[in-house]
Formats: sequence, structure tokens, C-alpha cells
Amino acid sequence: MALGKVKVFTGVSPIDVNEELDETSAGVSSLSFDDPHPGRRTYFKLKSEFGGARITSERRLPLQGSMNFRDMGGYATTDGRYIKWGLLYRSEELIGLTEADRLYLQHCGLKMICDYRAEYEAELKPNPPIGDAQQFGIPIEVKSPRHRSRMNYMDMITMDKLHLLGPTGEMLTIANQRYVSDFTKSFATLFELLLTPGNLPMVQHCAAGKDRTGFGSAIVLLALGVPEQTIMEDYLLTNTYREEADLQTLALLKPKLTHEEDWDVLWAVMQARREYLQAAFDEIHIRYGDIDRYLEEAVGLTGSNRVQLQDMLLTDI
Repeated sequence: MALGKVKVFTGVSPIDVNEELDETSAGVSSLSFDDPHPGRRTYFKLKSEFGGARITSERRLPLQGSMNFRDMGGYATTDGRYIKWGLLYRSEELIGLTEADRLYLQHCGLKMICDYRAEYEAELKPNPPIGDAQQFGIPIEVKSPRHRSRMNYMDMITMDKLHLLGPTGEMLTIANQRYVSDFTKSFATLFELLLTPGNLPMVQHCAAGKDRTGFGSAIVLLALGVPEQTIMEDYLLTNTYREEADLQTLALLKPKLTHEEDWDVLWAVMQARREYLQAAFDEIHIRYGDIDRYLEEAVGLTGSNRVQLQDMLLTDI
């Protein structure tokens, strides 16, 4: 569909994007300009001369101490609406945030930090304070049948125990299945927090921001009516944003690996792979038949609650 000329408006709040920035000529597909609000999150409204409009922003937040802190706004739902920008975030651990990063997030109005890490993980790398944002722990710890002890990658390499992770990808496939089977109360708490007035904007996070956070983000997007394919694409973005850091980590660890197959095992554990999240989707269908029954019977999101959540988080532009 032809858009004709498009006016670009900007602002530091997704509900107040009215500062006119520029106008494109008909047929122009891109526009470059300096950051209009350095140090602040910027939102844009694109308004066609024919009357249509869309609000957008950067997917990944430009933080120095987190490479995987991102906004789930802008995704289209099956009923033609869009997730509002600036309300639903997902991230890796937050301990690396700089003072400037924390101020940036404070300006974003962050109200709730939902932490899926186990208690010992949170104690080792505590979240820094971010303005007056509340911190709420929903500890989720999944151990594979072969891995019952609390060991990180370095411990397992040092002790030559990477085989405890099982065949490539097995541990995370099992983990995603168990998010569905064993942690219904945990994810019910997530929806309670989302529906509680004053808790938005909210960020969900774990250690790498891909497994526990990946599933928690996925079921929120499902509840809002986002198609599974879009959700999978969002899940896999972790590989794009963390690739450089993950490759650096592997390069540091490589001299310590004693078995050739250990590289593949570590890489599989560090990545977000389609089959991991798909295992969770499949488990939902096996146990509940469809996502609607899962949301209502497992995590307690009633039909009226779901409408309430959609009214809060969806927009027509």
C-alpha cells in the first residue's frame, strides 16, 4: 500500500509523540537523523498523508551494561492491534548496568523488576536499584536428570563434568517442558503482577534472558494474541544480541575444554534454539490442548482477565 509522504514525530513517552521531526518525500523508504533525545528513550510516530499512523522505537535499549535488554512493543496481534511500546521489557541479568544505564531506565519509568533467577543466583549477582522500581523474585530452577548440583560452566569445565549437561540441547529442551509442567504457580504470579495497577512498565529477566525469560515473555505474548511465529522470532533475537559476547566467552573457555564435543555442548546451552521454545509449546498442547486452556487452567488467566490485559497493553497504532 502506498503511504505517500510520511511525517515523523518524536517524543520521550509513547503516549506523547507529537514533536514534529521531519517529513519524507513520496517513495522514500528510509530517513536518517541525529538522536533527538540523547540519553533518553525515544519513540517515533510515522503518519501517512493518507491518514494511517504507527508508533515505533528501537527494539534493543542502548545500554552499556546489558546487551539483551529489549522492548516487546510493536508486535502485531491476530486481531490487528499492536503491543504498546515502553511497557513490557525482557532482559538478561542486570548487575552490569552502569549508573547511566540505571538513569536511562529510570527515565523510562520502570516500575517492576521480575526476577526468575534462583535465590543463590540472585545473591551472587544482585540487581542494582533502579529508581523506585520494585523488585520481585519468582525463583525458577530446573535441573536435568543428569545435573543435580549447582555448578556453573566454569565449575563443570574445571571438574570435567560437561557431560552432565547431557546430549546437545537436552537440558534446555527438558527445562522448557518443565516450565509448563512444574511452574504453573510461578507464571500465575507473573500474570498477577502484570494485572496489578502500578506495576507497569515491567521487565522480566533471568541470567541470560533467554530461557526462563524466553518462556515467560512467550506466554505473555500468547495471552495478548501475538502469533507463535512472531513469538519465536522474538525469542531467537537473543542469538543476535548476545552473539559477540557468547563467542568471546567460548574463546576464553576453549583452552579449558578437554573433549572436542564439549564446544558443541556449551554452544547449545548458551544459545536460544527454536526447538527449546517449541518443546514448551508442544507441552502446552499435549497437556492442555491449546493455549487458551493453558492460560485459564494452569496460570489462572480468566477470559475477563485476558481482555483486561489486552486493553491495558494493546493499541491500534
